[in-house]
Amino acid sequence: MKRHSIGKKFRKIKALKKADPHAIIPEAPEQLQQYIKELTSKGLKINKVQYAMFQTKNGLRYPGLIATEPIKSKDTLVSLPKELLLTTRHAFESPLKQVFMEFPQLFSPKFLPQWEDYQFLAFLLYEYQKGPESKWHLLISNLPRDIDYAVFWRPEDQAFLEDKYLVKLAKKQRQDFMVAFKTLKFITDKYRNLFKPGIVTEENAIWLYTHIISRSFGGQGLKYVTMVPFCELFNHEQVDVCYDFSYKDRSSNYDDVFMSKKIVKGQEDVDVDDLSLSSSDHSQGSEDDISDSEFVMDDYDEYTEFDFDSFKEFSYRNFLENQRKMSDIKPLPNEEQEEFYKRVQNQQLLLNKLRKEFHIKLNIQRDVFQLAIDCKSFLFKNIDFGDNYSIFFLGQVFNVLDTTISDYFEDEKSSAKAREDIKKVQITCTVYKDYLYGFLNNVMKKPIQQKINMFAQKIGRKIIRGFETIEQVLSQPVDRKSEYYKSDWEIDNFENFHMRTRDPFEKGAQVYFCYSRLSNRQMLLKYGMALEYNKYDSTFLRVEYIKYLKNKEAIWMVHRFKLNKFKRFKLKYTVPPYDLIVFCKFVNWTLYVNSTDTLFKIKDFNLERKALSLALQILVEENASFKETIEELEKQLFDESVGYHEYFAIVYRLERLRIYRHNINLIKICIVVLDRIMNGVPFQEAIKKTEYDNDLYDTNRHILQMYFDQMKSLVQLSK
Repeated sequence: MKRHSIGKKFRKIKALKKADPHAIIPEAPEQLQQYIKELTSKGLKINKVQYAMFQTKNGLRYPGLIATEPIKSKDTLVSLPKELLLTTRHAFESPLKQVFMEFPQLFSPKFLPQWEDYQFLAFLLYEYQKGPESKWHLLISNLPRDIDYAVFWRPEDQAFLEDKYLVKLAKKQRQDFMVAFKTLKFITDKYRNLFKPGIVTEENAIWLYTHIISRSFGGQGLKYVTMVPFCELFNHEQVDVCYDFSYKDRSSNYDDVFMSKKIVKGQEDVDVDDLSLSSSDHSQGSEDDISDSEFVMDDYDEYTEFDFDSFKEFSYRNFLENQRKMSDIKPLPNEEQEEFYKRVQNQQLLLNKLRKEFHIKLNIQRDVFQLAIDCKSFLFKNIDFGDNYSIFFLGQVFNVLDTTISDYFEDEKSSAKAREDIKKVQITCTVYKDYLYGFLNNVMKKPIQQKINMFAQKIGRKIIRGFETIEQVLSQPVDRKSEYYKSDWEIDNFENFHMRTRDPFEKGAQVYFCYSRLSNRQMLLKYGMALEYNKYDSTFLRVEYIKYLKNKEAIWMVHRFKLNKFKRFKLKYTVPPYDLIVFCKFVNWTLYVNSTDTLFKIKDFNLERKALSLALQILVEENASFKETIEELEKQLFDESVGYHEYFAIVYRLERLRIYRHNINLIKICIVVLDRIMNGVPFQEAIKKTEYDNDLYDTNRHILQMYFDQMKSLVQLSK
């Protein structure tokens, strides 16, 4: 079913690799022509592509590269000698090295993760002031000043995104940049021999920094952040165009067999769309995450955790008081003295016996309580209390443990029964951990890296606020005896850089390069644009889960450990919302009524049906909160009065709604199929087309294959 993947469907909708009837091939700007001429004289080779102008649906124009003739798989589109590439190494080995050595707080990897960007920025400013005398003059002068990304949009343009979390992150990144810029300005003002007045300005810094972020290459064989002349003209799309290297003593990274095959040995079961080569899978900013946490900060007083020390102190006090009362023996009327002494002696024996029994019972109580504590300790060490599901399980487990201890201490349950019950909980917790890890590893593709206490990871994960002033940056202590930079900056060991394609393109098609697997959120934050029908796009669904918690113990844990107010689920085009479905199963799951495996696998049709219904309800309610419809936004894309920022903001909002509609339809399809099965319809008949498939039947079955395979297994097992 690979031919029915969502990526293939989207490429067909967008007519990628097909001739663009709206593209025009104007005469390239004179400065660009001069740039290409110089690069060609130094070894640049351009094959089957040239500068062209393209347009958005509403006519906004932008430059790119067009196929001048049919492009075949394995074609090399651009080749450049290594010497034409500009890297961080050039910056460090320049006259600015003394600056970098003096101020490692801004330019060293020991202090800041963005150190390469700031070195690069300082170097580009330094070279920019030289004008035509700079070796890199044409590269710098061909960097347009009229592009930006969401971080540097005006507040009124950021408002078009209608996403407070994305805007918050963009503003935070701008704030970080401004602190870095002011620090750079403070430093460069000390080196008037290196920087002319009027060069290190906010305008120049934003212009050059934008290109460092949006047009630099990194990772996948490149040792440093790198600018590749001419190749910045490749725009981003979901195509198989990648960069490669040729070497003096060996072949390139990707041989002809690899470049010509869509499916390679060992990847037969991988979606062809996921074979696209990425230029920045391991580079900075590759994580698709947004810091949008809102933590529970108030207290919860409707539950108190059992305190054994207080219980022990209270019990001991009561015991001593009873002993005192029992020790207070007075002679009875007409009682012989010998009989009185004998009664005192017997009472003392009894008190000694009671004292011994009290301490034995207290020790047993401590042992039983310790078993419960060990069980909780296991959970603390192995389960992230703040994940999307476990709080529901933990609440029920803590409730059972607390009830067991209470019943035992109140003599409503024997120690043997209490131990048996706690042992049962321990086994259940171990099974739960194994199923949880398996689900995270195999379904969510989030393997557990358990090098330290899982819960310690959670509560130790604090929001990094960054520096807010120049003083905070430069006040970091510097040990002049320490090595803040590597002593040997290796030279890239390839001879030539190549842009190659595994995809064919028609003559007249725009030729793209896949920067990486980027969501629209990432693209806005790095490139200032968003794509329609972006198979790698996603949107976050935030659920206020506390209202679904049934145990006081669970609510107490949320407050005690200041957990997030929301559970956040990533909705995508390529997979069903598995974690949302699992979350909804947790809401309806009961310890010792439902088995643990039903949480992560389809083992109980009734539980699964309840979960799907709740997932649908949550999705529909959230989708209804958006003010616009897909149809309204699609129409706005053709509005000629809309500018670049607003246009891409509309695309962002449109794709968010499309992803919601897609996920809602997937859930509805699952409900219809499940209802059919529960009503006795044979499996192959049950999975046939539904009213919610529209024209995506084959694509939806491809996406839902793993989920339906689990349904099929349960059907077969029930027979």
